[in-house]
Amino acid sequence: MTQKMMALPINNVKLLDDITNIIFDRALKRQNYTHIYAQMCARLINDSKFNNLIATDTEITFQKVLLKKCHDVFYSNYQEELNKLKDTMKNDNMVKKKCLSGVLNNFLFDFQKRSICNCRFIGELFKNGAFPEKYILKCIRDLGKEKNDNNYELQMHCLCIILQSVGLILSKTSYDLNKKINKLVSSMENHGMSSTLKCLIKKLKIMNSKGWMDEEPVKFAGTNYNAYRDLPPHMQMVYRVRSKKIMSDWAYDESHDHRLNVINNYKIEVRSNIPPKL
Repeated sequence: MTQKMMALPINNVKLLDDITNIIFDRALKRQNYTHIYAQMCARLINDSKFNNLIATDTEITFQKVLLKKCHDVFYSNYQEELNKLKDTMKNDNMVKKKCLSGVLNNFLFDFQKRSICNCRFIGELFKNGAFPEKYILKCIRDLGKEKNDNNYELQMHCLCIILQSVGLILSKTSYDLNKKINKLVSSMENHGMSSTLKCLIKKLKIMNSKGWMDEEPVKFAGTNYNAYRDLPPHMQMVYRVRSKKIMSDWAYDESHDHRLNVINNYKIEVRSNIPPKL
């Protein structure tokens, strides 16, 4: 497959972007083959003929296009995407109340799966020399920042996934992995943390103490399935509970806004009935 990719007559930026899209999309959807797609990308990046097919007056390369796609998914804002979905559903009169929960369940599942698979892909790219060290360190720093939101557990899991992939290489540099692992271990005291994440952090601690043995990563609920509907009932419950909380928050916000509008309109009417001063 890689040889066929190298033989393609890529003579414009759009074609390069389309090809990169295909590789990136499959790397995130076919998570059991993420390492193979990372190896393919590394070969394409290191092949001078493949990169020289594009017009020489541009600075566009396959690696830059690929890193941009990884960056966009990595820094995608959960709340912004949720708000866009909310606005879309508000403006869509065909959406019925009974399917609102299903749409939210799918959204939560897809966002979580895409984020985790992207981090796994980034880690594999780094292992194959296709992702610069300064960028992987920035990803680790950004994921390590504490945030008080509903997406904190996903953030911690993504950090664990990257560390599990790149720990062996970073342990041979001046980067202090012990400090990062100890911080993760101390976060296990959070009573709201899931047992899955706690298990992953414990495994990271063991790997760090044993020189980063190559082990199969702990799976996050839902990442081994391609769609929400394929999840077992006990896994679907995780998304249903969260989507119901989101719906209740939406209902509260809308009622609060409506109440403020009524109050403001009443004040305007009262003011308009006040006789002018002589």
